Amino acid sequence: DIEARDGMRLHEVVPPHKWCVTRADLQQFRLLVQKFVAERRIEPTARDGFDPSDDTIGPCIHTVNQQLIKPVTKNAGGMSWALMLHPDGLECDVFVTHCWQEGIYEFIDK
Repeated sequence: DIEARDGMRLHEVVPPHKWCVTRADLQQFRLLVQKFVAERRIEPTARDGFDPSDDTIGPCIHTVNQQLIKPVTKNAGGMSWALMLHPDGLECDVFVTHCWQEGIYEFIDK
């Protein structure tokens, strides 16, 4: 479990270039998304009619953001997912971007 912290304060004291996650964090995140889908805590929407039984593409990042990331980070104190996991920040050596309409499993598995 993640303890509640002052998310706004973390964003003030940790420099943006340290708001990072690791490859292992992404792999754990994939498992969490799968769990939320199985528990129907992430569900298809009018915008994203993903197939809950699909393990290749998954829900789009819009859906994951609305139904998992925002509620979890709000309860943890309002910080980004990266600072929730690593409140002191991390050194980043690779920058990766994604398409918001892309499936989360597809993105993580690339």
